[in-house]
Amino acid sequence: MKANVYQKRTLNKPPIKRLIWPSAIFLIVMTQIPFLITIYYSFQDWDIMRPDKGISFVGLSNFKKILTDPSFYQVLGNTVILTLSILVICFVLGFAIAMLMNRSFYGKGIIRTMFITPFFVMPTVSAIVWKTLVYNPNFGLSSYFAEVFGQAPIDWLAQHPLLSIIMIVSWMWTPFFMLILLAGLQSLPTELIEAAQLDGANKIQQFFHVTIPHLVRYIEVVILLGLMFILQVFGEIYVTTSGGPGFASTNLSFLVYRTGFQNWDIGKASAVGVITVILTIVMMLFVFKLLRRMFKEEAE
Repeated sequence: MKANVYQKRTLNKPPIKRLIWPSAIFLIVMTQIPFLITIYYSFQDWDIMRPDKGISFVGLSNFKKILTDPSFYQVLGNTVILTLSILVICFVLGFAIAMLMNRSFYGKGIIRTMFITPFFVMPTVSAIVWKTLVYNPNFGLSSYFAEVFGQAPIDWLAQHPLLSIIMIVSWMWTPFFMLILLAGLQSLPTELIEAAQLDGANKIQQFFHVTIPHLVRYIEVVILLGLMFILQVFGEIYVTTSGGPGFASTNLSFLVYRTGFQNWDIGKASAVGVITVILTIVMMLFVFKLLRRMFKEEAE
């Protein structure tokens, strides 16, 4: 009797796939449909400032213009340097801070909150703070410390624009890396550490043979999520350097804005967006395979 009741209840329950459909449909509507529209406009010639010309089909002409433009490869190089540098800095600093925070000490909650705070500051606000309080060559902190050490103040945004953006974004995203890696460290069973100690493993051996293998999944997650979001950096560039001087601090995301809303070429901007999505997917696959290869034994 109980078995029959249980069978009836399970039969009345909706399949798990049906529960996923609402979120899947919402995701498709919000992401894939706009992307398909972007692909459509990438094959069109549409100049907003020339409504008399209308919209006309030009095939791969927009992609040809972009791929034959020398400035595009400068922007592509900026994007790669910006993304990889921020990933390395955020991962190293985030891992180091997570290791320091993975212990009990007085005021742990307050200090952890202070470390997390930069991640919750809006990108434009962070950029304004760094632009005025740190990078300003007249009254910024960089100017103050330069005078303390007897050096001439540096206009960071003019002389080192890409490095300035890297420092701002790294400051913002290091807490995110710290949170994910700290969650991984706190989920490490103490039994594994105790077993390693009983086997005679020292601190370094415990780190490389117990801690790192346990963190493989967390490292993959934080690297891939960080890669997706860092490739979309826009607000910091817009507020501080506006992509200049020239294209010195322009990445692919900001190039879409410059092409579409400064040059008013929607077709070409859409083509840049499509190329950006393709390069993002390629880079994510490359990083994912690299991580899998680095931690092959641990992942298995």
